Amino acid sequence: MRKAGIEVKTAEVDGLAQLERILDGVSTDTLIWPNAYFVNDEKNNVVWLNEYLENRNLPFVGSDSKALQNVLKKDRCQSILEENQIPIPSYLVVSRENIKEIDTLISQFFEYPYSLVLKPTAESGSAGVCKAENLREVKEYTVQILKDFPNSDVIIEEFLPNDDITCGYLQIGSDILLLPTAYIVKSVPSKTNILSRKERLRPWDEADKIQPYITDTAILHQLKENIAPIASALNIRGVTRIDGRLDKNGTLRFYDVNGMPALCFPEGVMVKQCITCFPHYPEMEVFEGLIHTISYNAFLEYRMEVPEVIRKHNLFTMNSDIIVRSKLFQNETSN
Repeated sequence: MRKAGIEVKTAEVDGLAQLERILDGVSTDTLIWPNAYFVNDEKNNVVWLNEYLENRNLPFVGSDSKALQNVLKKDRCQSILEENQIPIPSYLVVSRENIKEIDTLISQFFEYPYSLVLKPTAESGSAGVCKAENLREVKEYTVQILKDFPNSDVIIEEFLPNDDITCGYLQIGSDILLLPTAYIVKSVPSKTNILSRKERLRPWDEADKIQPYITDTAILHQLKENIAPIASALNIRGVTRIDGRLDKNGTLRFYDVNGMPALCFPEGVMVKQCITCFPHYPEMEVFEGLIHTISYNAFLEYRMEVPEVIRKHNLFTMNSDIIVRSKLFQNETSN
């Protein structure tokens, strides 16, 4: 950002009082780039960071607090996608209130034998995600998740025995760019496994943990058909990463939308996606293009001046045969 001629100041916030002090000193011509969903108040209650930016009419990068809450709370996210006819895995939600009915709920939603994926509803980064093979394991893991994550219920989804597909989404105005990649750990075969937090925190090694780009035309078609409508349904602004797997019929079913993708260089999944999808450029040049792209969209949204460096060098001005280019429909740009 500094290389693009932008003055940059950073601040770490450890609580609500410090957040308010910092924001009270920020002018409305400053673009804020938040890197957390929420902070905690003095009673340890969750306070959504972007709500404070919105209440002060401060411009910021990324999606608003409602969109971030909708994607972080997995049950709410799946409900919205289902309402918008997006293909998702079969799922149910188990809470502390209905856990006594879990036998009946499981039998209503899933046919045995089955493999099921259990997740806390209000966590990110694959925290608490596990796979169950029978009702005993489902009950055991559900109790454990409710104990370990007091702010979450448990979402239980059908297991899809295929590779993880993760598609990056970037936007500048009405122009869309998709980064279609797979997420594979060869030592953890996806036909029988999910990728846990342990695997996701491992570095890319280009041997066991890899992120190849997708060439399958059927998958590419489904990504192009669904990714922009998903972003529109959830009111995503500018950037997201969306995960799914193929079911036994070849339908791509989506189960996770990342409202605030990590951008650490070079290990962040979206950063790796960009490097994968722009193979003919130096990695740092690709990373700069990614940061410029996200910034460009935010500057446009708030009608702020876009530095010439960012106009000329972003992922939309770079060449690649791997990316998918598209445009928002009129009804999507109105959100």
